[in-house]
Amino acid sequence: MADPKVGEMVLYDYIRPPLLAGEYRLRVSTDVTVPGTATPLPGQDFFFDVEGPRFALAPTEVAGVFPPRNGHGPFDSALPHIALGRRTLPWERALGDAYTVAGDETPYPFLALVLLEQSECTILRNQPLTDVVPPAVFERLGRPAGIRCDAVEADEQLLRSILPMPDELRLLTHVRQVNVDDRELSAGDSDGYFAVVMGNRIPHDGGSYVACLVSVEERTDLLPTTDTTQPVGGGVFSDLEFAEMSAPAELAQSALGTQVTPAAADAMRLVARAAPERQLRTATELGSANSLANLEAVARPSLADRERFTVGSVVLHPPARLVLLHSWTFTCEGDGTFRQLMQGLDVGMMGEVDPATKLKVTDTGHIKIDVIDRLGAPEESWYRGPLVSQPLTRDPLGPYHSADQARRVAAETGAENISYAAAFEVGRLLAAADARLAQELMRWRRGSFRASARDSSITLLQARMKLTEVLDPVDPVALRYSLDVLTKITAGIVAPADPLGIDLALSSPLLEPERVAKAFGLKTADEARVLLGEEPGLTRAVYVPAPEQLFSTLDELLQDGEGMAALADVRDRAIEAVRQFGEPETGPERGREEEPPR
Repeated sequence: MADPKVGEMVLYDYIRPPLLAGEYRLRVSTDVTVPGTATPLPGQDFFFDVEGPRFALAPTEVAGVFPPRNGHGPFDSALPHIALGRRTLPWERALGDAYTVAGDETPYPFLALVLLEQSECTILRNQPLTDVVPPAVFERLGRPAGIRCDAVEADEQLLRSILPMPDELRLLTHVRQVNVDDRELSAGDSDGYFAVVMGNRIPHDGGSYVACLVSVEERTDLLPTTDTTQPVGGGVFSDLEFAEMSAPAELAQSALGTQVTPAAADAMRLVARAAPERQLRTATELGSANSLANLEAVARPSLADRERFTVGSVVLHPPARLVLLHSWTFTCEGDGTFRQLMQGLDVGMMGEVDPATKLKVTDTGHIKIDVIDRLGAPEESWYRGPLVSQPLTRDPLGPYHSADQARRVAAETGAENISYAAAFEVGRLLAAADARLAQELMRWRRGSFRASARDSSITLLQARMKLTEVLDPVDPVALRYSLDVLTKITAGIVAPADPLGIDLALSSPLLEPERVAKAFGLKTADEARVLLGEEPGLTRAVYVPAPEQLFSTLDELLQDGEGMAALADVRDRAIEAVRQFGEPETGPERGREEEPPR
């Protein structure tokens, strides 16, 4: 499918991940069939994990939010939503075992965007997971050990009334594809796909809100299953499950103050399904609120009973917590959107402008405005916008590094001109709000520092080591200079005349015939040459067969009779060859001459 054009987008109901996050086992087996006989080979198991955000979400995964973070404006005409950089993130985990789908059905996401007023909730940081979810939910989550996460705490009945139903979660989550060159929509994303999670509650004018991206995995204890509501107790409740009501006089003193702990609140609460056959009992009949045995739920009260329990009664609502992945705040205020404000302008295109609202504009398009200087003193300054009635010359003194550098003083009036300073500040704020521009600037800054460090290293190597210049910017510096260093080290070295060192070995005194003849008591140097192997019969190639048996010790070698006999035979033949080249025996003295050392 072709990419959307700039300014356009393509919406998808969902993009299912290939595998949900969790633990998996892969079994590999091979079936081999020999003609007539099945011979399966043993299989092997492999284990791997598919990981994904579950109890925490990295800030880099959030591509954008609406309303803007810490924003102030008329946001009462749009639903809050958050854009995530991972297109499959909302569907990477199952909502619960009861909410699994097959085929091409839209899966249930495990994320929900909840909008709460700041007075309705409390943000808790770094809480143990066991303190955030009930024990039954902790069991269904697999009892993960050592998990700490952020949480949002709000009234349980409020959460039941504003959380979307499972089927509504599928409608509030989608995938959006935009053109990667669209600076307004792509938000610096590499592929142009975003997963969008929308809220189901519209903010009201004058309220301060907290938008919370929460995980509702296995939270079937809070997710409503029907949109049917039944007002009970003068409109206090909006669900078929409600808390116990008691008269103030029957409650302990600490229960009326600020010392009500969650455990005490749970002890004074009873949740029950409304049943037509159950009758209303008064607070006196119910007994003490602290007595669990006497508590009874109020079911279908009449108008008179409702009035009796509404006036002067106390309703205790225990809080509930959800795993918080991301949150931001904003304030809904203002008269209207930018479009509404622009359409409501009185531009006076026909007739005269109201003198009371007419501005005194100079021929250059400047007006006087009241400003406060840095010392806190009021003063008047000149200002004009980019649209003027006649051509003007550009400011030749730029570029500037701060707005103060663009401030000017008009020579004719002595007042300050803040037109260029205001334009600089507006441009800086627009650039800071563009996530993609910030990423490109950081990438350019990092690349410039890297190139500067490389140039400094090359200059230092050239100055200290007198190395050649690297002309190619992408040439590997380390490899080039390593070759250069080796070339300089080996320059002027010729190949050795005796590369194997044979001449050096032959010059050893142990191989000189004269010294050997003297050492061994030989008559002539010729006998020494024969002993050193210069006799042709002893220097010819000798074939030595490979031994049939290898010996690891000297004792094993000495026990080899055949081998020792062959060794003795070679020794005798060598001695006999030396004697043949000596003088013949002529007398008894010669015959009694001692044999040379062997």
